[in-house]
Amino acid sequence: MSKRSRRKRESDLRRRHPHRAENRVYLVVCEGQTEKYYFDSMRKHPSVRVHTVRARMAKHPQKETVVSSAAQAQGDDYTEVWAVFDTDGANITDLLSRARRDGIEVAPSVPTFETWLILHLVDHRAALMSGKQAEKTLKSLLPEWSKGRTCFGDFADGLGDALSRAASLPEGTDPSTGIHRLVQTLLQK
Repeated sequence: MSKRSRRKRESDLRRRHPHRAENRVYLVVCEGQTEKYYFDSMRKHPSVRVHTVRARMAKHPQKETVVSSAAQAQGDDYTEVWAVFDTDGANITDLLSRARRDGIEVAPSVPTFETWLILHLVDHRAALMSGKQAEKTLKSLLPEWSKGRTCFGDFADGLGDALSRAASLPEGTDPSTGIHRLVQTLLQK
């Protein structure tokens, strides 16, 4: 390097642009414990920055509460806020419209989140009809699985298959899930 070019570089006092990658943090508001355990355990993945919150406990479906809680968190410092809930066979068209209007990303599962877990293991296209049937199907495929001990690591080997299988299912049909969109977002670099 010549003296002249070195001198020019040394005298350039303009501020340089930062080179650090953007810090992306996602909030996932969940309806049940299975979803929360799954996404909590995803934090072990080096590129995933996710906070999970479980909407208050209730025995009945609480998809409305999940979307409302997500909307309340919208002003916080999150890159995106997601609402994860089971449809349990209900018509959720109005709920989806309200969530999108409030800037909330949604990942509903028909009939329940266990649909997403099943898709890690097999290409299941037959109607599951209910959450109980989805749990029974999952238990037959993975006998050691239990709701209270769901872990991303137990399903990680089938993640690629689950992503493509979920994307190929028609939205809103039984079975179907939007979890693949959330997981793709979380794993992007």
